[in-house]
Amino acid sequence: MTTGERPGTRPAVRRRVRAGRLGARTLAALALVGGAVLGLAAPASAHNYVIAATPASNSTLTELPKTFAITTNDRLLDIGDTDSGFAFRIVGPDGRYFENGCVDVEGPTMSTAAALGKSGKYQAEWQIISADGHTVSDSYDFTWKAPAGFTPATGTTKPPTCATAGNGSTAAASTTGTESGTSASTTSDALWIGAGGLVVVAAVVAVLLLVRRRPAPAADDADED
Repeated sequence: MTTGERPGTRPAVRRRVRAGRLGARTLAALALVGGAVLGLAAPASAHNYVIAATPASNSTLTELPKTFAITTNDRLLDIGDTDSGFAFRIVGPDGRYFENGCVDVEGPTMSTAAALGKSGKYQAEWQIISADGHTVSDSYDFTWKAPAGFTPATGTTKPPTCATAGNGSTAAASTTGTESGTSASTTSDALWIGAGGLVVVAAVVAVLLLVRRRPAPAADDADED
C-alpha cells in the first residue's frame, strides 16, 4: 500500500468507475428501448393521405369530368363493399350541394358522379376509412368555369343520400369536411400501446439482469502493494 494512502481508497474509486460504466450501459439500453417504442407507435398514426384528386386542389376546371375522385397512397377499408363511412360532397358558391350522395370505392380510390352548377368557386369535402381503420376527412377548393352551352345542375339545399338499388332505402354518408385524421381506432391504438409496454418491461428486466449478472472481480477490491 502506498504511504499516506487511506485503506480502501483505490477500491472505492474503481467501484465508482464500474458504477459509471453500468450507468452508461443502462442509459444506452433505455435509449434503444425508447427507439423501439417509437418505432411501434409510428404505424398507429399512418393514415391514408391523398396523392391525386379530380378536380385537383386549387385548380380551375373548364370541362366537366365523368366522375370526381380522390386517390390515396394505400387501399381504402370498405368492409363488405358497403361504402359505409365514405363520403364525397361538392358544395357550390351558393352553398348548394352538387353530388348525389353515392360513392364508389375501388382499391385506393373513391369516386362520385360529377355534377356542377354555375361558374364559381366550389369546395370538395371528402371522408374515407384508411387501411388502418381510422376515419380521415378533409376539404379543398377548386374553381369551375363552365364551357359555352353548358347546362348547370340545380343542386340541393341539403346533402343528398344515396338510394340503395332494389329496395329504395338510403345510406347516409356524413362528414364535416373540416378536419383530417381526427377520428382514431381505439382498438388498434391499444394494441400498439400494449406492445410498446411489453417492450419496455422486457428491456427493464434485461437491464437489471445486466447489472446483477456477476460480481466485480476480487482483484479489483484487493489492496496493491
